[in-house]
Amino acid sequence: MSAPFVRPAARRTTIRPILTITLLLALAACTPQAGGPARQPAYTVFFSEHSSQLEPQAVDVIAQAASAAKAAPAVHVMVLGYTDSAGSKPDDVVLSRQRAQRVADALTADGVPAGRIAQQGRGQTGQDPGVESRRVDITLGN
Repeated sequence: MSAPFVRPAARRTTIRPILTITLLLALAACTPQAGGPARQPAYTVFFSEHSSQLEPQAVDVIAQAASAAKAAPAVHVMVLGYTDSAGSKPDDVVLSRQRAQRVADALTADGVPAGRIAQQGRGQTGQDPGVESRRVDITLGN
């Protein structure tokens, strides 16, 4: 006796639901779950050497961060200031605090309530002198 002949169409009808379920499970795994970790958008404002003055490009970045913060009123805003390693550590802590304060003030001026903003000056990043180290990071999250 030979094995029964299975038509190709019959095989497709049993494979199709399995593929559909597999695809749906894969899509569900990519969807963020409520209460799970959320991606925290970060905005970076850069400064000139030994300065806490906001340049026009920095004002634009702060406006974008403020807009995102206003769109999510339950989200806290963290402002962290840094400096490069060109100056003395005590002076750089003061400068990083000034930079964070400038950015926090600009966020408040753009409509973000001051009570939602936490700020901290962290001083030197430990990296070589350069614009990447002379910055303030703005993070939105809980």
